[in-house]
Amino acid sequence: MRIVDQKSVGSVSGTRNARGAGRAGGARFTLDSGGALQRAESQAPISILGGLEALIAIQSEDTTRERRRRSARRGQGMLDILDELKLALLAGRVPPELQARLGAALRDAIPSGDPRLDGIVDAIELRAEVELAKLKRAGRRETGG
Repeated sequence: MRIVDQKSVGSVSGTRNARGAGRAGGARFTLDSGGALQRAESQAPISILGGLEALIAIQSEDTTRERRRRSARRGQGMLDILDELKLALLAGRVPPELQARLGAALRDAIPSGDPRLDGIVDAIELRAEVELAKLKRAGRRETGG
């Protein structure tokens, strides 16, 4: 790249003090006293605060939505295990790992914050607890305990 026109440093305007006012090439540069910076700093906390509030609101909404999703997935997972249990009982053979999976699913209780969803998941948990108790009782009868 070729530069055609070069401007001299002396042609840049700036503030001159009384001593350098008479010299042609004595341009001086001074920094602003900070008035603009102070104005920006005084307004910064307000804009940052608004941004933080928005970020917190978004995060809390995502957290609520994620809790509902997790709770719904957990309820669906327990229903799937109960379906497997039903099929295993109809086949006449219940694998021991199925009982362990049902017990593990019951231990992962996390309320969603939605009363209707929590009520549905509570009903599924109750059914799972009943089936787990039946399996444990049947296991004791078979082992003679």
